[in-house]
Amino acid sequence: MAHEMQTPRAAGDGVGVPGGSPIEREERGAGWLTFAAVMLLAAGGLNVLWGISALVNDDYFAVDELLFGDLSMWGVVYLCFAALQIGAAFLIFGRSAMGAVLGIGIALLHGMMVLMSIGAYPIWSIVLLAIDGMIIYGLAAYGFGDDA
Repeated sequence: MAHEMQTPRAAGDGVGVPGGSPIEREERGAGWLTFAAVMLLAAGGLNVLWGISALVNDDYFAVDELLFGDLSMWGVVYLCFAALQIGAAFLIFGRSAMGAVLGIGIALLHGMMVLMSIGAYPIWSIVLLAIDGMIIYGLAAYGFGDDA
């Protein structure tokens, strides 16, 4: 068997390091940040739809299953969360670390809020919980750059 000569590698080339080279990590991170921002926009859009439908058409939800409050209150709360999510998404598109912090906080609070209203529309709530989980992962893993 012939032995192949291996060329020495530079110390910081990223070979054998989990996550690859810094350039590969930065490219993958840009994709995850864009994904998280788009998912925040999608969650914000869904919350706008849910908030408006809760305010306009109360026959769409099972009002008896709410943990507390009335459907109008939940409609306003979801519209407020939608505004925060959309604002955070634009900050993340601008690659702001504050946008990442805000996005993680909003996703955590939104997940808790969705759990409190899961009885009113369980399928929609599960979809929103999954979206929140993906947002948190993308922002926590790649939202703070190499300085974190």
